[in-house]
Amino acid sequence: MGIKSAVKRSSWLGFFSPERFHLLWYYSVASFIVIAGISFLIGQIFASMEKRELIKRSEAYGQFIATNLNRALYEEFLLPILKAGGKVDLANDLQQRHRLDRVIESHIYGLNLKKVYFYDMQLRIVYSTVSKHIGWVIERGRNSRLDLALGGVPVSFLQPAGRIDEKGVWATEDLLESYYPFRQFDPRTGVWGKQVGVIEVYQNMRHLERQIRAAGHRAIGISLSAMGTLFLVLLGLVKQADRIIRLRTDQLTDAKERLEQRVAERTLEIERAYRELQEAQQQLVRSEKLAALGTLAAGVAHEINNPLSIVAGCAEGLLSRSREENLSRIPEFEDFPSYLRTIEAEAYRCKAITSKLLDFARQSNPRPSRVEIHHLIEETVAAFRQHYPLSRQEIRLDLYPDPIYLWADGHQLRQVIVNLLTNALDALEDGSGEVAISTRVEGEEWWMVFQDTGCGISSDHLSRLFDPFFTTKPPGKGTGLGLSLCYGIIEEHGGRLEASSPGPGKGCSFKVVLNKL
Repeated sequence: MGIKSAVKRSSWLGFFSPERFHLLWYYSVASFIVIAGISFLIGQIFASMEKRELIKRSEAYGQFIATNLNRALYEEFLLPILKAGGKVDLANDLQQRHRLDRVIESHIYGLNLKKVYFYDMQLRIVYSTVSKHIGWVIERGRNSRLDLALGGVPVSFLQPAGRIDEKGVWATEDLLESYYPFRQFDPRTGVWGKQVGVIEVYQNMRHLERQIRAAGHRAIGISLSAMGTLFLVLLGLVKQADRIIRLRTDQLTDAKERLEQRVAERTLEIERAYRELQEAQQQLVRSEKLAALGTLAAGVAHEINNPLSIVAGCAEGLLSRSREENLSRIPEFEDFPSYLRTIEAEAYRCKAITSKLLDFARQSNPRPSRVEIHHLIEETVAAFRQHYPLSRQEIRLDLYPDPIYLWADGHQLRQVIVNLLTNALDALEDGSGEVAISTRVEGEEWWMVFQDTGCGISSDHLSRLFDPFFTTKPPGKGTGLGLSLCYGIIEEHGGRLEASSPGPGKGCSFKVVLNKL
């Protein structure tokens, strides 16, 4: 605990050390944070006060409108009908409905109202500027503000945009929703009677946001001006103090920086030398391994080739003699021809393996010339279709529309195409499927992709795929040298050979990337 606390204290002391502590910068940042925070707080307070005041004024305005509508409905609509001995039937009498519309419109025209509703004491909408809502009944308890107004208490509520009210209407802007008791009125005496319903009015509050924002901006502007003046006064004092501090610490800081620079330069030199040494060691080990492997492969192939030739020749001779009539009649010699054919086939397979070993050991530098790659691909595929049974396999070409010319060794590229196509066809497990060969141009690079629908490769094997003698094929079907040979050829040409597979059973893709001419 003692060591940890000492380290923590030293880190805090280092943070405020003369080399790292910039008084002017910290003063400016701290002042900016304080001024911004206080200005924002003052702006919020003034905006909140302005909002309350505006809502209060809007409520009073709504009360005035509701009272005026209450009086107008009695004087201009209800009393004339009642005096004429009629009755109010808005549901069936369209003339009464139109007359009421005219009375309402004449008294709300030009006012900041969005909608008006009239409810009876059973909370049925007897009239609304939204005609489709007339006749609706609002259940008690569904709108607490409406319930309060039904009890004679005026209520207002700021309904924000994006809210859906109890009538299923989506508010696209801020509205002040106000509820006022609707009472009987005697125009002769000017006396209000008992409550007979509720008036609901919606005021458009677009102006509310503008006025609140303006009030907040005014408050922020005033506070910024006052605090900015104080900041400038104190800034002069802080600058003077900062100059004194810097004058006392410049020499120490310069000495420290020179020492750190020398240490950093020396460290970089050591790291660079160490990396170069490691790379040289790895390159030397790699070269020695490849040289030893090549020598071993060449020696083994040379030593084995001669005995294999003798075995193959003897097998051919014995197979020829086994066809003689005097031997074919002997029952004991009946199986000899099949055994001899097996010996001959296996001897030639061993010779093919040694041939690949020699190719691997004798990799020569490429002899580049101007090569049109599409011609090489089409020529190789045509040879495969002619010499190999592809009755259930399909080779599909998707070549770039324009010719692609490379500066490369055509014989070595043909060898790469043959090996990759052979691998792709071998990967088709049941002898059926598709191998797609496509070419693309991307900037200065050219791509050749071999995509098969075969057995795929696991992620563990992908990283070792180009190692010499590594193969995923069953015993007797692969030497593990083809892909390694292709990798070396493409690398000698300054390109890349990449392999990818989604997993076993999902096919595999090999991509050759070279620079185009």
